[in-house]
Amino acid sequence: MKNLKQSVFIILGIIVMGCVEKEDLCCGIQETNKLSGTWLFYERGYSPGFGYITEAIPSKPAQMVTIGDDDISSTVKGWEQLKYYRILTDPDAHTQYVALYVNDPGAQPGTPAPDVQTYTFDLQNNILTLRYRWCIEGCHMTFKKIE
Repeated sequence: MKNLKQSVFIILGIIVMGCVEKEDLCCGIQETNKLSGTWLFYERGYSPGFGYITEAIPSKPAQMVTIGDDDISSTVKGWEQLKYYRILTDPDAHTQYVALYVNDPGAQPGTPAPDVQTYTFDLQNNILTLRYRWCIEGCHMTFKKIE
């Protein structure tokens, strides 16, 4: 039984090593630190008031967002009307966040209005995590780069 487990781990190790070539870490796509591309929404997390729940997003229908230089198109439920984004810096916390807009906010928008969706973000290994800025529990949406 011990030899079987070792064999399985060795084979899995060889497969993983073969897949990670030239920083190709996810989905056959080169690792990047840019938001541009097409992203698949696959996980969300929230707190109903106690604990923290993480849920997988159903794969059908696929919910995706395509991010361009300053525009977006989305099939993510509730985001269909959003067309623009800007990366802004919180003047108090000195951290970056992304703001999503229905209408073009211009090149240098000020502080977003309360109805504008804003998220802090983390991008690692072609996984984009958006966290609701004002959610104390750490509510999040996670996307995997597919293009």
